[in-house]
Amino acid sequence: MLEQMDLPAVFATLLIVTALGLSAALWFARWLLPRSSIQQNNPIPPWSIGWVNFGIFICSLIGAVFLAQALTAPIISDYNTSKEGGQIELTPWLAVVSIILLQLPILLVFFICRRYYPNQYAGRINSEPYTFFKALLRSVPIFLRYLPFIWVVSLIWNGLLKFLQKFGWIGPTPPQELIQLFGNGGDPIAIGLLVLFAVLLAPIVEEVIFRGCIYRFLKSQTLIPSAEVISGILFALLHGNLMSFGPLLVVGILLAHVYESNGNLLVAISFHALFNSFSLLMLLLINQSGSLISP
Repeated sequence: MLEQMDLPAVFATLLIVTALGLSAALWFARWLLPRSSIQQNNPIPPWSIGWVNFGIFICSLIGAVFLAQALTAPIISDYNTSKEGGQIELTPWLAVVSIILLQLPILLVFFICRRYYPNQYAGRINSEPYTFFKALLRSVPIFLRYLPFIWVVSLIWNGLLKFLQKFGWIGPTPPQELIQLFGNGGDPIAIGLLVLFAVLLAPIVEEVIFRGCIYRFLKSQTLIPSAEVISGILFALLHGNLMSFGPLLVVGILLAHVYESNGNLLVAISFHALFNSFSLLMLLLINQSGSLISP
């Protein structure tokens, strides 16, 4: 009997049901709390550097990434080409190198700007002191509360895309290439590094740039809700995938809201890491399951 059970599907179902139950319990507990007892944090300081300095910062980020990729492109091209047209084929190890060439130049520019141009780029990012452990504990219930909402948006967005495809208004919408790599498997060391990057490196870099920089600058130019939405749109657009645009838009808005309402970027980083970890776990279970991937 146990051998006939689809254990990955059972485990995935239990995870979903548990997450839904915990989310409902957390929302109910929050509803029972007196409004005066809900923790109020100091607002995040806006990044009032003006459009010129902000434009220089963004151009520096883009330039650093293009320079790193241009310098390594000949080596990568010689190392890995596909059979069709000589185009580079994305493999797990190539994905590892690509992520490093994207994320590390961004971090380098960020720290150089803060170190050598403190008057423009070294403003306070946080308004509340948090240790990493405290931020993680703070982010877990927040993540569980909002997770079902992200699922609902994903279902609605996928339904909308299928509707548009049915009438021929859009073409196929494949998932992100990295998602396909995780599904296809490959060198376990490379896959392990990709998981590590998704859970640790990507949340740190993306939160530093999108929330710690872009959101704070937008906050200096407009109202908080507008800054949250615009930074969320940019976050979803720069992932470059139509299938994930809707859910990532909501995640981006939530991350800005979590950052603003808790006063520390570590909480948003932890939320982001939890989201990526849970998504990868569900992807693993779906790929291991026979019933979840059957048409």
